[in-house]
Amino acid sequence: MNNFKKNIRNLLLPAGLYAPFTFYFLLFAVGGCLAYLWLMDNNIIPDTLYSHLLTLLLQVAAWFLGIVLLLALLTAAVPLVYFFAAKKSGKVGFVINTAGVLKNKAGLQQQGIYIKINPIIKPFLGFIKMRLKYDGTYSNKFLLASRSQNKLISTTLEGDYTWKLPEIKEYHIDKVVVYFEDFFQFFSFVVTLPIKEHFYTPPAFKKADGFSISPRKTEDTDNRIDELKKVEGEVINYKNFENNDDVRRIVWKIYARNKELVVRIPEILDPYASQAYLYASFFTGFNSGGNRTVDIYFLNYYKTILWAVYQKLGEQGFDIRYMPDQRNHSATFINEEKAVEYAVSTSNWQTENDLRSYVNIKDASVVVLSSLSDVEQAQELLQAATGNTWFVLVRLSKSLNRTYLVGLLQWLFIQQEKSDLEKYKTGWELSLLRPRVTQNEKKLTALFSTHEKTIVI
Repeated sequence: MNNFKKNIRNLLLPAGLYAPFTFYFLLFAVGGCLAYLWLMDNNIIPDTLYSHLLTLLLQVAAWFLGIVLLLALLTAAVPLVYFFAAKKSGKVGFVINTAGVLKNKAGLQQQGIYIKINPIIKPFLGFIKMRLKYDGTYSNKFLLASRSQNKLISTTLEGDYTWKLPEIKEYHIDKVVVYFEDFFQFFSFVVTLPIKEHFYTPPAFKKADGFSISPRKTEDTDNRIDELKKVEGEVINYKNFENNDDVRRIVWKIYARNKELVVRIPEILDPYASQAYLYASFFTGFNSGGNRTVDIYFLNYYKTILWAVYQKLGEQGFDIRYMPDQRNHSATFINEEKAVEYAVSTSNWQTENDLRSYVNIKDASVVVLSSLSDVEQAQELLQAATGNTWFVLVRLSKSLNRTYLVGLLQWLFIQQEKSDLEKYKTGWELSLLRPRVTQNEKKLTALFSTHEKTIVI
């Protein structure tokens, strides 16, 4: 239903983009005409001084309102002509940049953007509003929060806008619609600008606690860290006894069991950053069928947790090598962290690169799986893993803080305005996919509980 409404809106909206007046003007015009006709037709005493005076007053009021509307029309039309002439001559400059990502009180992503247009003149006491067309969808009409300007009359419009966006992904903008509106917001003249811009919304920061990993052997000694890091020994902290080993480190329990002399390898302080290979699978064996909870909400949650794991490894002093399971568009970034942020943000659920073909268990330091991962392949990875590999399971259903029965009863019997989270909850509760994903999640959770160095989030 939501997609149907969205498609209808996108079909009808372009037809109304070039309407020179707003809905407020229609209400005002219809209300004013009806009031004028009613007063003219309800003269109590016709052909008297009172009726002639009332008619004169009504005519004066009509002329006064007409002049005011004409002035309002001119205040919006003059800047329109100026801007349209600049556009025809190719002198219009347009800049749009991302200005960071914020989260509102409901925890939803909001992309801060900065826009600058010149030359352009703001209508006297009026407004300049905009609408962006991105990925085939039109945004809501918005007004920029203008930055301070010293000039009384400026030909440059620049400001910021906090844009509520539903997904963590890359957005492509191909058109900007500029509205020139008068001080009554009765008239709205439109000029469109074709542009080619794109930006991505990164995952919000979420602190990940409760685990640490055993590093792989350092591949090089070029990258030193400020704080010494404890590194566990090889072969899961044990090795065979040699002549120069300290006899106090002999593990006598192992000797009593199989008559082998082994010694425990102590932790050492390593001044170099160890390479940690991070694998995060977006593979799914389920057909979501356009389920918005899976395709948007669960995907956002998985990306957020994955980014938190990446940040956690960075805090521990590792040189992180993120291994994506899907090809991303080539782009240039200022550092490796930004490249990983982009790769995570633009990833989607995929059905081509499964766990067997994706994860190199010999190199993997951390493997992140979701509730949509295949149980059989996850079991193969856990059994083939060495002692230095951590596995993280992201339970997608936990992101909804499930109250299925209560939520369903409220949806059936209580009329209330729902937030986006409530809409996702309701859609998931009524989805035929939910029992299958929930059962798969329970199997993965049980599987993780039988192995060491596993984390269930």
